[in-house]
Amino acid sequence: MAPHRPSPAAISDVTASRLGETVQVQFTVPTGNGDGSTPADLAYVDVYAATGKPEGPLARALTVREMEGLLTHVGRVEVQPPPPPEGEVQPGKAGEQAQPAAAPTPAAPVDPRPAQGDVVRVEETLTDTLRTTIFEHPDAAKVAKIRAAVGDDVDDAPVPSTEGTGRILLWPQPETQVARHYIVIPYSTRGTAGPPSTPLAVPLVPAPPAPPAPAVTHDATSFTLTWTTPPGAQMPIQPTVTDAAYKAAMAAKQEDALLPARPLVLYGTPQSYRVYEVPAPGVTSPPPGGPINTTPIETTTFNDPRMTFGVARCYALRTVEKRGAVTIESPLSPSTCVTAVDTYPPPAPTGLVAVGSGGGVSLIWEPVTAPDLLGYLVLRGVEGEALKPITETPVTEATYRDTSAQAGVMYIYAVVAVDKSTPANASPESNRVRESAR
Repeated sequence: MAPHRPSPAAISDVTASRLGETVQVQFTVPTGNGDGSTPADLAYVDVYAATGKPEGPLARALTVREMEGLLTHVGRVEVQPPPPPEGEVQPGKAGEQAQPAAAPTPAAPVDPRPAQGDVVRVEETLTDTLRTTIFEHPDAAKVAKIRAAVGDDVDDAPVPSTEGTGRILLWPQPETQVARHYIVIPYSTRGTAGPPSTPLAVPLVPAPPAPPAPAVTHDATSFTLTWTTPPGAQMPIQPTVTDAAYKAAMAAKQEDALLPARPLVLYGTPQSYRVYEVPAPGVTSPPPGGPINTTPIETTTFNDPRMTFGVARCYALRTVEKRGAVTIESPLSPSTCVTAVDTYPPPAPTGLVAVGSGGGVSLIWEPVTAPDLLGYLVLRGVEGEALKPITETPVTEATYRDTSAQAGVMYIYAVVAVDKSTPANASPESNRVRESAR
């Protein structure tokens, strides 16, 4: 019998995002074949597109050969070959026990191609030509000519509504919005095509309005972005409230917490927002291209906990419109850049205790928890005078012995925590204690 040669399984998780005039098609590289065997016999994946419905005359589905020849080839994703099975043994000679596989060779250079199971993206920039060139099968004119010859013309005359029914019957039906359809096809190592994906329609509607530039503030731990709703944006009557969000609000004892709910009535397609980090002026290495928030948010405020002091960080926004498996995003808003300055001191030490003994005074206190803690300064003074540091540099342990104390003199001690900023931020004083050396 001829050897079994499976073809890759169809790709069924195709989604798309339209960012202004750029369409990003996303899918998972197959890990199996159409017959259920693994790993997939897969060499590459091609993405094709057409404006209008990619179909033959009389709504016939296109063949793979027609797709390859008639549609726009958007891009190709070369795929890594699957690794050999673990524990594979080499066959031995007749009568001999099979021997283990040879020792692995030194690691090869990293393969930049995606592996089976990876999520990949292919981009296409929409142009006026792509928008306006509607796909028409070469045989469509022949079929129309034959239908006209036999009198099988399409009736384009409007049909009036039936009086008294209260319904308006329209014919022909209103034209649907033009869309660009994307199809993903996997190919085996022999060049055999697997089943094409279901065409994914990306509407060529105007993108939603871009938001204004966000206002950015920060505290010691995070950045906070706020912005106003752009004119013309369509928002839900009530924001969606999940069970988790409701429980978190109740745990925080928020008086205005909303019950779990989702919008019941929507006027049009509701829009939300994504937040992006964009390059700062003069910076050549761009930040990651994806949004900071993978799931769009319905509110006009966002908290970014990735705090870094002394580094310029720039933010921009996009309005998002969800249409099934397709998201349409506005152009980027104007950006706002901010350089966070650390003016936030660590908390004050607590529990300071002093014990006098021969030759000095021993101090101990509760350590401070702060991510940028540098250490502690020990302050000393006498009654009626200001306390001054007696440690030239911060001590890192939560204990100190003052060997410069004069016997019999009553001193006042306190401790402050300092951070690693330049200049350093100092905490408030700890509790004060009085003690003398013996």
